[in-house]
Amino acid sequence: EVETWIKEIYTPINRLISQIIKPLNNEIKELSADPYDDQLMENFCCYISLSQKKIEKVEKIYNRKLVPRSISNLGLDLYHCFSQVKDALLEFERYTQGYVDDYLFDGVEMIKEAKRIQSKMSTEKKTKNF
Repeated sequence: EVETWIKEIYTPINRLISQIIKPLNNEIKELSADPYDDQLMENFCCYISLSQKKIEKVEKIYNRKLVPRSISNLGLDLYHCFSQVKDALLEFERYTQGYVDDYLFDGVEMIKEAKRIQSKMSTEKKTKNF
């Protein structure tokens, strides 16, 4: 039961989360060259839109199977991780609508928290040999 959940739920979700988190610094770096440049902003908006589609997919995958009781902490961490990413994407979207730097900063902080949770899950997974 645990192996199946890891293979069918945890692994694909973790991969999708990484696909959102990894390019973020580069996306922000490109946008910071000139946030008022229409093309740069459009590129950033495309990143947000693609990432939101991935988060929708994550939610569907997560809801497919109940987390086995023996690894409920891992399941909860996974939920918190993708929730942080989802909230960060909302902050980024708010930023694009008004260029308020606080939204960008808050989103980046949420992504940092998601990364921390992701690395905690990875360590937990290795120590418990899932």
